[in-house]
Amino acid sequence: MNISYNWLRELTGTTLEPRELAELLTRLGLAVEVVHEAGDDFVLEIDLTSNRPDCLSHLGVAREIAAATGARMSLPEAQPRGVGGQTESYTSIELRDADLCPRFTARVVRGVTIKPSPEWLVKRLEAIGQRPINNVADITNYVLHEHGQPLHAYDLAKLAENRIV
Repeated sequence: MNISYNWLRELTGTTLEPRELAELLTRLGLAVEVVHEAGDDFVLEIDLTSNRPDCLSHLGVAREIAAATGARMSLPEAQPRGVGGQTESYTSIELRDADLCPRFTARVVRGVTIKPSPEWLVKRLEAIGQRPINNVADITNYVLHEHGQPLHAYDLAKLAENRIV
């Protein structure tokens, strides 16, 4: 898993150099295999074991750093915006197997124009080996890598019967 040093530094305020941080993470059980430069950033390639799904994101790794160093984390502030009203008035969700997918939530966002992502997002994704696609796909990938939460964006106009199955 590729982790951006600059991203971790932003979340934790760590003053450790990239290789020092790699040594710390390895001592904590997050084996850093390689540290390499990526433009103005460094990437730490972490080999995670199956018992550490909490570290499948930048926030998860940042929590480890904060716990080990006493650093205070700078958590991103949620600023949800969307259309007024209930999502159910725009689309419906059908779960066919609750064992495979016990929960699925949706939010409708209108007025989005598909275009290239801002430079800061492009740089952040490229640093961890992700190819930028467009602003919508890229923000879902950003959330995955920051929070460990997979997302998918649907075009409401292209949903068959306005339904997600």
